[in-house]
Amino acid sequence: MRTNRPPDKLKLSGIKIFPRIGVTPEERAAPQECQADVVISGDWSEAAGADDLARSIDYCLILEKIRAVAAAREYALLETLARAITQSVLADFSVGTVNVRVRKRPAVLRGLLDFVEIEIEESSADL
Repeated sequence: MRTNRPPDKLKLSGIKIFPRIGVTPEERAAPQECQADVVISGDWSEAAGADDLARSIDYCLILEKIRAVAAAREYALLETLARAITQSVLADFSVGTVNVRVRKRPAVLRGLLDFVEIEIEESSADL
């Protein structure tokens, strides 16, 4: 393991998720299209040296996890959804840090802004 270099980072950008999200029951009545960006830090130098997925992290599995968490229940707040994604990735994968940004376009604010976004970062040391 490297100790004098910054961690490797895997970025998944523009992930399409469809949570039932919003403060009011009307907002949560149907899934809304949202987007998430996830940055995962770890040490994948052995995987790179061996060119071996078994020593790395399978981003397809991470993508499945993120989409499953988004669809698993209703969320009132973006903060709650982002934290659920962060904690799920940390719990299920051997990573150091997870940074999650989730954004949506609230119907009531159309024409006033492009989107609302929350960013949360946690590390495996926080668990």
